[in-house]
Amino acid sequence: MPFQERNISKTTVDFQKTRIIFDDGMKSSANFYRSISETILTDKGRRYPEPRPTIIFFHGFWAKKEENEKYLISLAHMGFVAVAFDQRGHGEAEGKKSDWFKLYNDVDSVLDFICTFDDVKKGALCCIGKSMGATSVLTKCYVDKRVAMVIGISALHSIEHLIKAKFPFLSSGWFVKRLISKVKDEKALKTTARYFLKNDPNFNENRVYLIHGREDKIFPFSITFEFNKKQAKIPEKHALLLDRTGHNLGDQELLVFGIIIKWILENEAMKFFR
Repeated sequence: MPFQERNISKTTVDFQKTRIIFDDGMKSSANFYRSISETILTDKGRRYPEPRPTIIFFHGFWAKKEENEKYLISLAHMGFVAVAFDQRGHGEAEGKKSDWFKLYNDVDSVLDFICTFDDVKKGALCCIGKSMGATSVLTKCYVDKRVAMVIGISALHSIEHLIKAKFPFLSSGWFVKRLISKVKDEKALKTTARYFLKNDPNFNENRVYLIHGREDKIFPFSITFEFNKKQAKIPEKHALLLDRTGHNLGDQELLVFGIIIKWILENEAMKFFR
């Protein structure tokens, strides 16, 4: 077969699409990726012969699970169970985007479902979230005992600080602030890193990694990244502030992925790496 017609990655990774049901009955879907060469065929499909560390991606607003497929394929090749799912109101998930504040209640359903798979190693989950997804990983995932590591990319710190911030009229930050300010659910408004991150450097050192763009116009780093870093006492080596890049990290995504992989593999203290 001519080289240009081959897709080595996808042909050597087992792909499984499944359904997730949130607590209120809303349905979504998740994609699982595993290395074909390391899996065995079971009556439930291909699985690793023993429980493996599992990496879960939580996408941001106006995104969907497929946006991280290139990373999921790479992680599957490394022997991990790699998972991405559609957040409420996004991709193939039911619900409304305007109900974004409800998705934090979906985290437990997502983790419960993923942990039903026999080859998923409980206590060795790594949750990676971007923007809206980063709030999920720095709150509900962070306090879940099945989760060993969380990586928050372009993460919010608190609603209060964002509401007080000034944004140019009709800018992206202005629109996000306006959307958030309409929510009246006090519990939802307190589902942010400010109310979850422990002020405990020993607990957080090998558990939390923060990544942010210095030019972020939606969640300015000075009232998000810096506050999260200070509150959780994150060491400099686990808090990356990228110059000349904004909320979506632009062309820095490859660098970010490399740093994430490096941290995961070096995290021997949590016995996360294989």
